Amino acid sequence: MFSRKNMISVIIPILNEEKILEKTLSRLQPKLKNRELIIVDGGSTDDSIRIAEKYGKVIKSEQGRAKQLNAGAAAATGDILIFLHADVWLEQGACKAVESALLSGYVGGGFLQRIDGRSILYRILEVTADMRGKYLKVFYGDSGIFVKRTDFERIGGFPEVPIMEEMGFSKALRKLGKTKMVKPRIHISARRWEANGIVRTTTINWLITFLYFLGFSLERLAKLYRNIR
Repeated sequence: MFSRKNMISVIIPILNEEKILEKTLSRLQPKLKNRELIIVDGGSTDDSIRIAEKYGKVIKSEQGRAKQLNAGAAAATGDILIFLHADVWLEQGACKAVESALLSGYVGGGFLQRIDGRSILYRILEVTADMRGKYLKVFYGDSGIFVKRTDFERIGGFPEVPIMEEMGFSKALRKLGKTKMVKPRIHISARRWEANGIVRTTTINWLITFLYFLGFSLERLAKLYRNIR
């Protein structure tokens, strides 16, 4: 069972996200209904911190998504942790669905996706991402990741690696027990697909994932990702 005080903490890492942060946090915060929101800044030089301070508690950490996520978890007071990217928001009732899933015996999981764009290609990407979480039990930040604090600590947090930290965390999470994709959905900004093209962005993401499964070193994958992004 969980205590009722500060039951859920939502953790978001940021780095120079002023272009999207106001839009997503203004949509996200009302859905949290006074649950704890922690934004972890990795050294922004734009207006991100000022924006974030209007919506939640801002802390600073070393740059790097895994380090920021772990710092946010260390500062959180909730019994349940939800990790999100800076360009996503949750539909009404999402936190209740997380509570219900964990109380039913699941150790964690993610949310079914909705990409905020009209292209039919986005609908295909949503289906593939939902299947990835449901059948492969792999959760990325764009699907959100939720977990009980006790299990997060058993895992040891996110591995502090240069890339694919969410893949490593997912692998450890599914070893603990059953995971679940929950609904209401998570909404994702289409900004990255719009900036670099849907096909190009998707191809790069799938290529990096494929090479990861082939055993390429994370350092090489991080360098490759930076070069072809």
